[in-house]
Amino acid sequence: MPVTTPPVGGPLGRSRRRLSGSGYSTWQRCTTEWRLTREVGLGSPTSASQVLGHVLEEGVVRLVMRHAPAGLDLHGLTSWLEREVEHEATLVHEEGARRWAEEPWRRGADDEPWPFQEEDLRRRLGCAVSLLLEEVEACLAAGGGPHLEAFRRGEQVHEVPAPCDGAAAFHPLPDRWPAHLETPLLPGFDGWKALSEPIDAAEAWEIVRPWVKDPRVLQPQRMFHPEGWAAGELDLVLRWDGRLRLVDIKSGDGGGPYGPSLDDQMRFYGWLWTSCFGTTPDGLEGWYLDGGWRKTVEPFPDHDAATADLRGIAEAMSQRVSEGPVPLPLPVEGGCRKNTCRSCALTAEAGLARLLEERLGERTEVPPPVPPYEPLAAIPSRVNVRGRLDGRWGPMPNHFGESVIGAALTSGRAVVPIEEVEPGQAPALHDHPAGDVIVRGALPGAWRGGPRLYADAGTSIHHDDPEVHTTRLGMLRTRANVRGKVLSIRRNSGTRLDGRPWAMSTLHLWDGRHVIEVAMFGGSLTDRLLSLRPGDSLALTGAELGWREGLPQLRIDTRSTRVEFVL
Repeated sequence: MPVTTPPVGGPLGRSRRRLSGSGYSTWQRCTTEWRLTREVGLGSPTSASQVLGHVLEEGVVRLVMRHAPAGLDLHGLTSWLEREVEHEATLVHEEGARRWAEEPWRRGADDEPWPFQEEDLRRRLGCAVSLLLEEVEACLAAGGGPHLEAFRRGEQVHEVPAPCDGAAAFHPLPDRWPAHLETPLLPGFDGWKALSEPIDAAEAWEIVRPWVKDPRVLQPQRMFHPEGWAAGELDLVLRWDGRLRLVDIKSGDGGGPYGPSLDDQMRFYGWLWTSCFGTTPDGLEGWYLDGGWRKTVEPFPDHDAATADLRGIAEAMSQRVSEGPVPLPLPVEGGCRKNTCRSCALTAEAGLARLLEERLGERTEVPPPVPPYEPLAAIPSRVNVRGRLDGRWGPMPNHFGESVIGAALTSGRAVVPIEEVEPGQAPALHDHPAGDVIVRGALPGAWRGGPRLYADAGTSIHHDDPEVHTTRLGMLRTRANVRGKVLSIRRNSGTRLDGRPWAMSTLHLWDGRHVIEVAMFGGSLTDRLLSLRPGDSLALTGAELGWREGLPQLRIDTRSTRVEFVL
């Protein structure tokens, strides 16, 4: 079974610190790169190759899901697939060019066309077909493999079947998906022979069809570790011959500085599969579509030892205690196995200067803030408050969809919710008896216009502490006035579990010394905000203060936040 039911809240928010295959490979490559791109979330412009990877994989999936005409021999199947590749290359080219044109921030000039032509796409899709035909030939040589009779009898061979055009989609959470959004089925395969007849290539194509991420399923199709601290999403799973092989599809040829990351990624997937299902995959492979070759990856030699190592990495990712906005240059920490690393360069003034010149052009100087604006470093990161702890609740999904516990603090007429900033960060919220307390090191913020406190590993609860200075609950600072230059932008959109669309956009604001993430959701995504680009200057008055996995995050609510675009 290639997917598992996600933990509470898992489908609604993707934790940056939940260990993933790409996150693990980034950590192994350079911990500073992980901190910059995963923890801080500072992005880079999208490259044409990144768009290629997405649309090419989607094209391969569409090919896999198609049914061949009944009765084809190997030559006929190959000819049919060649015609399908011709059609698919046109679709991939159109989709890639469209996405490239819509990218808000990309490498190269704004008017630069998508560089990949249909001929190149046909070649790469043809390489994917060649790799699949190797499986078909092996299936024919094996007489159909162990599941031939079950397929011919119309039985469901696998608990989660391989997605195909003629069968309904499998939703990990079927009760949460509206029936009216189901995709109409296309004709199925009608070429199954009698049990005693020899297998043909069209049947073999049906049998070897791998499990792939179904494009009709808008819920997460991931494996979630039973304890929730790791997750991964596979590209392709082969299982026609009774053996289980996990495959990752790569649009390139395996060269370049990120080529060795495949080994880390696939070892992680193999470990995660065993952790989720209790069985060990028989093979781990990478399929390179620029050249059409497959690479076999050796798994971790010891599952228990790998679990201990990966758990240690996951804990190292999540144990950082918030210290407010991130300074640039970054503090020097961790290791790096790259010969030259742009991320490590950001631990020095010279590297930061190069980044600023790339992002901001000649206008790299940021004027010091003047009232009513303040430096990012002045945003309050922790407060001490006094009140009555009561009204405890949970587990419940927070506004990132993660399962947390919470309580209420009351002082006079002020009632302020307090909740974990991340799952499992503050069990004392429930362990501590109800009554009058002092909460030290709480993170102040706002949610939907009201004040809120967040607790993490740096938060503690005490019965009494007469020497500590406290802030009145009714006087919490939950907003900030800041200005600076945009260093990066990112957009995300998708579909909720109930079928409704969602959209958000983030940017990183640099005030000359520190950087902070600014988030906008739904109706706050005005055309003017969406037109922002790195290098633009922005001033925010009354931005809501929140916390995202241990780091402060400002949120724009156009009903209460004043946004000025500084020339």
